Amino acid sequence: MNIQTSFRRNFIIPALYILLTVQACSKKADTPVPVVVNPPAKVVTIRSPLTKKITDQTTLITTFQSDTLIQIAQGLSQTVITYLNSESKPMKVFILEVDLNIPTLRLKAGTPNNKPAFTKQIMSEIARAQDTVGNRVLAALNGDFYEVATGIPSSALYKGGVAVKPEFCNLCTFLAIDDQNKALILSKDRTFTPSKIREAIGGFHWLIKNSQKVVNGDLSIHPRTAAGVTASNMVYFVLADGRQPAYSNGMSFSQLSDLYFALGVKDAINLDGGGSSTLVVKENSSWIVKNKPSDGFQRAVANGWTIVDVNK
Repeated sequence: MNIQTSFRRNFIIPALYILLTVQACSKKADTPVPVVVNPPAKVVTIRSPLTKKITDQTTLITTFQSDTLIQIAQGLSQTVITYLNSESKPMKVFILEVDLNIPTLRLKAGTPNNKPAFTKQIMSEIARAQDTVGNRVLAALNGDFYEVATGIPSSALYKGGVAVKPEFCNLCTFLAIDDQNKALILSKDRTFTPSKIREAIGGFHWLIKNSQKVVNGDLSIHPRTAAGVTASNMVYFVLADGRQPAYSNGMSFSQLSDLYFALGVKDAINLDGGGSSTLVVKENSSWIVKNKPSDGFQRAVANGWTIVDVNK
């Protein structure tokens, strides 16, 4: 082998191998690294001002999921909120906002068959019985506690200015509408003139009194129906579904107090709850049950509030 051949074999060939290897590595280094782009976080929009108040001013809503705001009529709106509570349990809460400053809007006591008598009937039928020209029922929800056997309500009942049941217990409360269409929450320790009351349906536990939360030692969790009034003559009805773990788990009195405090009411009371809690809204010519009563069906009750348009 001559010197030239030896040089080519011992130097040029290894050098060429090194050059090719460097180029290959360079190409690998230049290969772009794929960038993983996470999908944008889903923005959940709060639609109702009432939801925002509750979210901002309480710890009731740990995870907000959705809300809807429906204007049922002038002065009457419905907010529905779904969320997870502080124990990460599902909740569904309905709020009716009633502006009694609207001249055509009224709150009226609904009774079975629209009669001043004591019996029981489901809320959709109570609403249907009261619905007439000049008294169109827009929505209705259950009212007072009652004796199961007789349907006699626990607290006061006034209907169309008639004291159907004026007597009530020392701890009982009731929501009343006076002859000036003003909403009041009354009890034994508040002075009022019975002859000025046009409509009234009872309740029991105070939730807010004189703009302050009322502490209640009962920590039980149940479906709830409640009523609250503001100094500006707004009425807020709240219904919290419960006893249905995968859907909604109910509220305590303390939680209801927190909610009403956030809404800025002057007074609020608890109405009958449990399987009685029922909200119906008129759609076309039918009253549709908007919540899910815990019995699985509408329970017959002694009375309930109807929200009425007197101009239709």
